[in-house]
Amino acid sequence: MIDDNPWISSVKNTVTVTKKALTNLSIRVRSHQYRLFIKLLKPKSANKILDVGVTSDETLKDSNLFERLYPHPENLTAATIETPSRIKKLYPKIRAVKIFPGKKLPFDNKQFDVVTSWATLEHVGGKEDQRFFIKELLRVGKKIFLTTPYKYCFYEPHSEVFFLHWLPDKLFRRILRSLGKTFWAKETNLRPLGIRDLKAIIGDNDVKIKLYCSFPLLPTHLIIYKI
Repeated sequence: MIDDNPWISSVKNTVTVTKKALTNLSIRVRSHQYRLFIKLLKPKSANKILDVGVTSDETLKDSNLFERLYPHPENLTAATIETPSRIKKLYPKIRAVKIFPGKKLPFDNKQFDVVTSWATLEHVGGKEDQRFFIKELLRVGKKIFLTTPYKYCFYEPHSEVFFLHWLPDKLFRRILRSLGKTFWAKETNLRPLGIRDLKAIIGDNDVKIKLYCSFPLLPTHLIIYKI
């Protein structure tokens, strides 16, 4: 997942008519999650905020919604695996910083008042990679707010399969490969999470996990936050 490697082009190649059709729904859900972020963390206008996992690929219009909604871009830093100038071209008022998968974030301890990451945790790798990712966000931020799709929603939005992601991991990935979805079959690119999975990797009693419902009685995401 570094600049100009297969990650960016591969993700673009997985964009389907179905994903485009669901974009408006995703924008509505993410907008509500943004309002939840404001309600829970109560960021002040002068707060320094880091958003980890920003992309220059806005083929799907729900990408980078936080950058479009947050009213104080001058206090926002975008951490990206891409060349930072690509982000600056889209959002010139935002500071953009290059980061590297599996490496420490290039920031001091508690440098930011708030750290966010929107639907990125499921893409950073296996269990230990996800543990390290959350640990780094907690290190550089005084407060954190993350979202990730809920594994036990009936639909897996990346691979576009129903229920198959509930199967044992090896079987799920084997089926994805048989369906030609080889990119999402790799744990380095996709590891969906349930509540038990998150509790096993967080290791901080002050971090809260909220089951988020896009519709009544339909949990679709997990919200991870510390205030």
